[in-house]
Amino acid sequence: MSTIVKKQTDIYELFSKLIQNQTLQHAYLFEGVAGTGKKEMALWIAKARFCPHYFEQNRPCGNCHQCQRIDTHQHPDIIEIKPDGLSIKVAQVRELKEEFSKSGVESKRKLFIIEDIEKMTQNAANSLLKFLEEPEGDTTALLITTAKQRLLPTILSRCQVIHFPVQPLEKRIKELEERGLTLSQASLTSRITHDADKAVSLANDETFQDTVKAVWNWFKLLAKQDEQAFVFVQTDLIGTVNDREAYQFVIDLLIIVYRDLLNLKYSDSVTLAFLNHESSIKQFADQLSSRKLITILEQLLEAKKKLNSNVAAQGVFEDIALQIAFR
Repeated sequence: MSTIVKKQTDIYELFSKLIQNQTLQHAYLFEGVAGTGKKEMALWIAKARFCPHYFEQNRPCGNCHQCQRIDTHQHPDIIEIKPDGLSIKVAQVRELKEEFSKSGVESKRKLFIIEDIEKMTQNAANSLLKFLEEPEGDTTALLITTAKQRLLPTILSRCQVIHFPVQPLEKRIKELEERGLTLSQASLTSRITHDADKAVSLANDETFQDTVKAVWNWFKLLAKQDEQAFVFVQTDLIGTVNDREAYQFVIDLLIIVYRDLLNLKYSDSVTLAFLNHESSIKQFADQLSSRKLITILEQLLEAKKKLNSNVAAQGVFEDIALQIAFR
């Protein structure tokens, strides 16, 4: 059974009925955070549309030539587009339109999937808009985004928007345990990403584990308001993390642990991210006031915005140390 059936049961059932009743619309926008199954659902729909055995069992068989070519991204009547570099360019949309102006290679049906559509240039978006307004033949468009607010309203109005909700934390942790992670690994990585594959990869990534250790050591200095927290940035932290993704992990991990501290103020049954340090976290929670924790979380969210605006990471981290450890 496809993992998407478990991950997004309601959406799976919706599209099963639409395909079974042959009432599928020509354009859908799948929106939600990364890891919620949007691409998996798009590929499942592609299989359902092209698998010759679908109506025999109300699901794609997964074994026929059509299903296998979709799995390997080699089906001639299914076009997948993703950003070329930092954006989806107008040339990519033109190529898509040229392909769809031709008859289907093996049937009259055609389907296209565009990932990260929010990264489409203005010209590309305008070109796609006209294509969505005047679909040709039996065409299905599946657009995928994690930032619906960045899309042109005119594109949104041409699509049926399907929101992919995040799975509950307990469910994500259980899934990761079933995939071989320890409870401690699952508790932490499930907070970093909603994508199970990414979580498993992080749990087995030595660089990420080094980052986690460095952040925990830094957090202890920050929580104690130790002035060495500022020096630690230069002597340890920057030497451990040295790329943009790692810089984001540092802020995200701090937000996670401080959020757990705040949650402990209101409940004793919090599933902690840093399970290996449960006793220390509970001790810190007793020492810090709710108001202080809220202020720190606001400062960390502001620091995250600075990182996203390309402010130098060392300066951002040093500022965090000044705000938390010296006040």
